[in-house]
Amino acid sequence: MIRRLPRLLAALLLVAALPALASCYVPDRFRAEIRIARNGDFTLDYKGVLTWAPLYMEIAAGKYSEAEAQEKIEGIRRDLKRDSQFTSIRSIGRGQFEVAYRRTGNYVANPGMVSFVRRNARILNIDARPDGTVTVFAETPNIDKARPMAEAGLLVRGSLRVISDMKVSGASNANATYKDPNGDWTVYDWILDGSAPAYPTITFRR
Repeated sequence: MIRRLPRLLAALLLVAALPALASCYVPDRFRAEIRIARNGDFTLDYKGVLTWAPLYMEIAAGKYSEAEAQEKIEGIRRDLKRDSQFTSIRSIGRGQFEVAYRRTGNYVANPGMVSFVRRNARILNIDARPDGTVTVFAETPNIDKARPMAEAGLLVRGSLRVISDMKVSGASNANATYKDPNGDWTVYDWILDGSAPAYPTITFRR
């Protein structure tokens, strides 16, 4: 019984953290690329794992039977599938999914904010303003959410690449920047390894 105490304590801590994790997808083992042009055309690609953190932590805490967990997982999969821009969704258990997503559009014709996964569960964003500035940024999670997720092993690990023919105007914290040898585009790279809260941001002006 004594040996089980650390595991039981961990489960109780996970359950206690759940109210702070509403509307929370965690990206992991991903490669994302955003290509954004002066004329307004953009493409947002994401390939990797998405974890619905509340369900992951509920399953880890032993809240559901196997049948109940599968039913919950299928509900999340169906919810993601409602968005036709997901070209592939495969459950890998415990509220985790391997996905492929591709969205295209034009922020001049349709100004405002474009968000992945969606407006109420944002990970990556393209924010086009009337003054001609366009900001690409990753959502910064609330520290009270990030801590219990990290303790449960949910870390943000992957890479983001932004490619644009516009000039940077304002903030940029890219890990690496270089010219695309095939044109007038510049490439900005970020690597996230889960060891620090590094949240990409870069602002362009048309």
